[in-house]
Amino acid sequence: MTNTAITSDLHTWTPGARAEPSVRIGVILESDGYKKIDLVTPDEVCLITQGTQGDGGGAVDRPIPSGTAIHIERTDEGLTLRTAECSIGPVDRLRVDPQEIASSPPGSGILVRNVVAGRGFHWQKQADQTLAGSLEFVAAPGGIVMVNQLPMEDYLVGVITAEMGSACPVEFLKAQCVVARSWLLAMTEPKHHDEPFDRCNDDCCQRYQGTGDMSQSAIDAVRGTRGLALIDPNGKVLDANYAKSCGGISELAEHVWGQPKPGINAIVDAPTDDPVQRFMPVTEDNLDTFLDGDWLSNTRAFCSTHIVPVETISQYLGRVDEIDDYFRWTVNYTRAELESLLRDKLPQAAGLVELRDLRVLSRGVSGRAIQVELKWNEQDGSEVVHLLDNEYRIREVLHRGFLYSSAFAARIQRNSDEKFISITLRGAGWGHGAGLCQIGALGMGLTGHDVDAICGHYYPQATIEAVYP
Repeated sequence: MTNTAITSDLHTWTPGARAEPSVRIGVILESDGYKKIDLVTPDEVCLITQGTQGDGGGAVDRPIPSGTAIHIERTDEGLTLRTAECSIGPVDRLRVDPQEIASSPPGSGILVRNVVAGRGFHWQKQADQTLAGSLEFVAAPGGIVMVNQLPMEDYLVGVITAEMGSACPVEFLKAQCVVARSWLLAMTEPKHHDEPFDRCNDDCCQRYQGTGDMSQSAIDAVRGTRGLALIDPNGKVLDANYAKSCGGISELAEHVWGQPKPGINAIVDAPTDDPVQRFMPVTEDNLDTFLDGDWLSNTRAFCSTHIVPVETISQYLGRVDEIDDYFRWTVNYTRAELESLLRDKLPQAAGLVELRDLRVLSRGVSGRAIQVELKWNEQDGSEVVHLLDNEYRIREVLHRGFLYSSAFAARIQRNSDEKFISITLRGAGWGHGAGLCQIGALGMGLTGHDVDAICGHYYPQATIEAVYP
């Protein structure tokens, strides 16, 4: 039996629709530069070709048996598909539909080889992914775009087991599900506007890695929160941002995206009697104590290593994450190392000869730098002053991969002539820090808090309501 294509209605969805939308997720993007994609079918699927180029144009239903290796290639003429039994193309688009588009057991779907995860971040790698639902392939100028289309609730199981691991407590998984559903339904951030999908599968939007890491507890968490979303003070679905670790205090949306978001508040990620409470807000005056003070030995901050120890966190993080202490961390550079980094990351620094200074000009309430000033000398002796003016750009420029967060103290070592010798970035947290802190929410789940308490802690102005049955 051939499935008809699911019509994506996420962009037009409203709570008044009272219906579950389908979603289109970009799994392989044009920027990935893929000219070839390899698939393996675990169950019989039906191929539908779409396009107008060559002899393969039009629409053709063709069953493909279980275990078939499929090779899709981008040529100058379009897309071609090959198996041991057939060849189709060139065409503009190809679509592979399973016989069943429904809730899928763990590990079911079409295996896709070598999908990029963590684009541009320090944990970037390639991994095989198994995807339920329909797969659509588009011939883009820079390569192949692959889109996975499936119902919202099936998608969410793949999100909550990619953002964090399926071994997390079920109440955390429920909270992550409510937050992820809310963020996607809100659709307020202008991402991938001109591309043939709603959101991508990676940290740019929210992670989605298919069915391979599913567990029964994750499936139960999605079913147990079906249709539930956070509603902001204005009665709209909350644009529920989240990050891996706030470092003890979360950030205001305006210090990340340049504008406030209703329902996203800065909070202290700890019980009300915890010593971290006195650091709200983090300032230049209390920053060093916030990062290294004696209070750290007895804090019960939910994202601290006292609640989620580094030695146990591996069982809870997502498959592509790397294990580290993200509550407090240190990065060191010699002047020469940082100068080389700046030349590579900043076109304006191509003529940099000597770095003179790095200074944080302004911070958010969590201590995250939102403006950093760099000073250097050029070959002709002239001084250049360059401003990094948002937390994302700061993290992008000040690391070969991506700096964990911009909540850092810049401790510069100088010689007797006051020349820059080296720098230590002593930091807190992982990510932009606004909204739910995933490691903190995990800590809440591990210490017995339920989904309502977790969501209420990170989004105190929001309510949880059913937006579809």
